[in-house]
Amino acid sequence: MKCYANLVTTKLLNILSTAAVIVTTNGTGYRILPAQVDPQTDDAQDFRFVTSLTFAGGVTSPTAQIFIQGSVDGVVWMDLASGTSRTGAGTYSEVIEAANVALLPWVRARLVLTGGTNPTVYAAVDVVSNGPFQLATS
Repeated sequence: MKCYANLVTTKLLNILSTAAVIVTTNGTGYRILPAQVDPQTDDAQDFRFVTSLTFAGGVTSPTAQIFIQGSVDGVVWMDLASGTSRTGAGTYSEVIEAANVALLPWVRARLVLTGGTNPTVYAAVDVVSNGPFQLATS
């Protein structure tokens, strides 16, 4: 069994309940860097994304879904993994794995909202790993 931890306090996405959104929202892009003292080899290091999403309102089939995106340059982004598409009001927690996908040097979370009238959502995404790492914006 692998043990996952988050020693980084930065969130990939942090939409507070006091600032809930009704539009698709991109989190800040971060470079994943090895820690200065890193006993974990890069090929053995796994990452998971711990999400929390609270969904309310919306009409005509509203949905909310969190995607984990990667980039080689921090400019052009592609979907690497996704959480469950939520279709009803509630608070949901989920661990998203980027299984069988190479994690690119840059990572961010994207909250996608759809429907006739989008729901109101607040959400948070943390990245955890079985080895030390850092997040940098440059």
